[in-house]
Amino acid sequence: MDLHYVAWLCTFFCFAQVWSLPTNCILRKDLMEKTCTFIETAGGLFPSQCLGHVPISFPQNVFESSTKNQVTGVEKAVYQTLKNIDALFEDYNVPDQWDADKMTDFRGIVYRQIEESKCIMSKSDAAQDFPSREASLKVYFEAIASTLKEKGFSYCAWEIARSEIIRTLNFILKNNSDIMHGSPQL
Repeated sequence: MDLHYVAWLCTFFCFAQVWSLPTNCILRKDLMEKTCTFIETAGGLFPSQCLGHVPISFPQNVFESSTKNQVTGVEKAVYQTLKNIDALFEDYNVPDQWDADKMTDFRGIVYRQIEESKCIMSKSDAAQDFPSREASLKVYFEAIASTLKEKGFSYCAWEIARSEIIRTLNFILKNNSDIMHGSPQL
């Protein structure tokens, strides 16, 4: 009888664990907003000594969809953007002038979004346009990385990179309400 009871409890806890795992494959607006807030406040206002930089061409079309069929391509582009942001901050050290705690929180939330939404990359419904979006993102993030390298990873170089990331995250939030969802229901 005790063995039967233990087997029943094990089965129950196994199913409870499986059922409690997130099942939705979504991009969370609340996490994207937090990501944007942390990177915005980590360094303060754009420093006046860094004005006059050559702007980096922003691939706005990557995050736009004109038909329902392009939504998956945009979702994949947002996911790839998060991966590119994570790689940028993983590969290089940020300026000491930035708030280290906010940058730690920023990196943690970026990583969390990547982990929670990686299933987006397995979506195949009408995402034929993703390769062109991915190519544009690659050029964009290579330009940011090149700016960092060309300017010797200086404070101003990092401020330029930060301003580009803020612009990207704000554009995603403002123009993609159809793919962004609130926090999951518990």
